[in-house]
Amino acid sequence: MASFFKTVGDKVIFSGDGELIYYVPEKYFDIKAAEVIGEKIYVMGMFTYAVFDKSGKKLMVKPFNAPTMIECIPSSVTKEADYHLEGTKESKAYRLLHFKNGDELICSKKIPVDIACLEKFVDIFKGGNLPENIPYNKIQDYVIKNAELCRFDYKVSTQIIGMVISEIYRYDKDLDKPFRLANTDDMLAYKAIHVEKVPKYTSAFTAITSDNADEAIAASMTTKGKADSPLEKIVMV
Repeated sequence: MASFFKTVGDKVIFSGDGELIYYVPEKYFDIKAAEVIGEKIYVMGMFTYAVFDKSGKKLMVKPFNAPTMIECIPSSVTKEADYHLEGTKESKAYRLLHFKNGDELICSKKIPVDIACLEKFVDIFKGGNLPENIPYNKIQDYVIKNAELCRFDYKVSTQIIGMVISEIYRYDKDLDKPFRLANTDDMLAYKAIHVEKVPKYTSAFTAITSDNADEAIAASMTTKGKADSPLEKIVMV
């Protein structure tokens, strides 16, 4: 464990003369994957963090890769409405959790058995809001790891999970194309979309079956692809 992390009992404490910052997407708070509960912040442990020395010099930037809910107690919280985080493509709104020496980065390393942990991860995943610095070929590992940490079973095969990933993650230069069909070796050359937007990029039939009626009609009229979806082949028999 890095020198600026210190374990005290069941807690992980920041041990440094500068500052450590969690960069939590504001979207997490919107979908309740991050919540302020008294002095604590309860957050899905998938975000970027950075460590600074006492002069403000950035020492390191790393992903926090724990796809389960954690509690922390920062010294202060600030907001950035349009922040371009290192290692990402687009500027987004973030909530910055600032930790000083002695602050609790993780209040307890024990992971409670709680279905809400899995539900919150699924909300992030299906919304296309997983951190964009996760390589495409590693995304399924996070889905499986979340279930393991929360001690729940998705009750579906990894092939089904892979199919969902293949539709949510599109080639960033052509959203009509699933990333898996892109001719690129860059595992970050994708853009994730909300699962509800997937029909827009498949066939006109699946587009018009979308939940949002206005979007469904518009998408069905403008969808470029002519391929029939598996559902369409069944219904049209």
